[in-house]
Amino acid sequence: MLGINADTKAALESVEPKLTVALPQITEDFYTHMQRFSEAERVFSRMPSLGPLKTRQMSHWQSLLSGDLDETYAARALAIGEAHFNRGVAPYLYIAGYNFFQCELISLVAASYSESDRISAALTAITRVVSLDVDLSISVYTRAAWRHKTDEVVQL
Repeated sequence: MLGINADTKAALESVEPKLTVALPQITEDFYTHMQRFSEAERVFSRMPSLGPLKTRQMSHWQSLLSGDLDETYAARALAIGEAHFNRGVAPYLYIAGYNFFQCELISLVAASYSESDRISAALTAITRVVSLDVDLSISVYTRAAWRHKTDEVVQL
């Protein structure tokens, strides 16, 4: 449904090196940005250190931007969603995080490439893989709600 195909992978491959180089700064900016909001700060304050989290965040984005969206990637994305769900991260915070990264990546591509067809392909590819990642991660929340609703019905 998301239109992820060989063209998507090719477009990502053409911009991935430039995006990967920028990920450390984007990740730092992300945590600075999110810590401005009390809801996110409460989540981060429960962690002894953000260093390992930042490393995992960059690794995940590198994997996503590589376009290798196989079963291993899908399982990891679902596990990440599960971890956020278990830590009580509200979906709106999760989506805000995706928004931050996606906007930064879009800005980088737009500033880096002058050929409109290349920009369009790259931005479309980024949008498609980010949408997939959001879908997989947020589906954890949906499944938990469905399980809860099913449990209520069974108990009646």
